[in-house]
Amino acid sequence: MSLFASAHPNRRVRRLAGILTASVAVFALAACSAPAEGDASDDTRVYESAFGDVELPETIERIVSVDFYTPAALIDLGIMPVGVVNTYFTDTEGLAIPVQYSSAIADADVESIGEYYELNLEAVAKADPDVIIATSDFLPLDDPLREELEKVAPIITFDARDGESWRTRATELAKILDREDVLQPLVEKYDARRDEIKEQYAGILSDQAVTVFVPFADEWATYADTHFSTPILRDLGATFREQADDEINEAKFPNWFSYENLDRLANADVILLNNHDEETLAMLDANTIWQNLPAVQGGMVFDYIPLSPTGSFGWASENLEDLDALLAQVQTKVDAQG
Repeated sequence: MSLFASAHPNRRVRRLAGILTASVAVFALAACSAPAEGDASDDTRVYESAFGDVELPETIERIVSVDFYTPAALIDLGIMPVGVVNTYFTDTEGLAIPVQYSSAIADADVESIGEYYELNLEAVAKADPDVIIATSDFLPLDDPLREELEKVAPIITFDARDGESWRTRATELAKILDREDVLQPLVEKYDARRDEIKEQYAGILSDQAVTVFVPFADEWATYADTHFSTPILRDLGATFREQADDEINEAKFPNWFSYENLDRLANADVILLNNHDEETLAMLDANTIWQNLPAVQGGMVFDYIPLSPTGSFGWASENLEDLDALLAQVQTKVDAQG
């Protein structure tokens, strides 16, 4: 299962418990690091974000990311963040984050700031950032932690819940940090490879309605083309199974259903599994509704790519290669069926 399948259920509770105890220390650390009057770092500029204007220092050298995606986008630009969530230190096998990024973090002098659902405010302040980067799913605008973080540094917030979020975040960071010339070769590499794969598999991408299926022991959901686990599949022009209105909520996250409702997937030509837990798969094998689905009967069930949430152009290029291999499997099956 993807690490990013849903927000941690205890995130808000843990944050509220820690904010009061940490805020005094954070305020003290932030005050100690504040520039002296007349310092050149007083020069500021305004960045017009999708979530409102943010006053930024003219020179940005130290960046803390409180989400999973931004460190990869920064590393693509040749910038090493000074603070990242702890998964970049613990995911050494590339289960959630491409190894090239976690390895770069491990080799650098970077602070762990806790996880997105349990941030260490003191660690954020200790990293002494010029700016904090967040995404609206991991740090919502109404999160009480935001006020404490703003005592440390201004926060730039990006959206993360549609198929263009990864690209917008990467290109906007390049503009903010004056690294557009660094990003451009990565954009060109990605675009060229995407178009090549798109042309090679044009038939199945247009004719086969796919769904990304997320099964758990007692419930299941599917990821729509707006989910942050499907952006590169969407960018290739894949045709997604039509979802019912009640299958996705206002926050663009999936709603969950019992296995009595598996017949909803009857309109999927291809099912891409986003959970490979053996017990769950065994349970599916014993489920009559599952076995009678057209995609299952036709042998059109495949493992989805492992690093589907996309953080940057470099990350997206890795996902393209994984999707190339996946689409080759689908093509082989379609060809065999005549």
